[in-house]
Amino acid sequence: MHVRGTGPRRYVAQILVIALGLTSAGLAVQGAVDAGTTGFSYARAPQHLASQRRLHRDFEAARATFVATVPPGSRVVIDPPLRHLWHQRLAEFTALTGGTLVVDHQQADYQVRLIERRTSTGTRYHVEFNEINR
Repeated sequence: MHVRGTGPRRYVAQILVIALGLTSAGLAVQGAVDAGTTGFSYARAPQHLASQRRLHRDFEAARATFVATVPPGSRVVIDPPLRHLWHQRLAEFTALTGGTLVVDHQQADYQVRLIERRTSTGTRYHVEFNEINR
């Protein structure tokens, strides 16, 4: 009598499954360690947490102003083009209101500008929205 699946292929498959499981567990542990050390560093250095709260308030203020100023379906240009998290957020605000992000001023209905201010408590951000009249 021959039992199926007892040859070398079965052992190779078992080894691959174990390796995949260990790799997945390792990645999960790495993410947990990263989150824990980030949280610990925020607890040790409250100024980081305060700066994150300020940035979050600035994002929320910009979102509220965006929704109140830019009508749904508008074409929005970010001027000048930003290369950091604000560009992503402004693109998200545009998409969430049903608008379109464009790169050509001739196609845009609204121009969005990020104003960066240095204060004694850190960098603050303000967003200006200007309607483009043709």
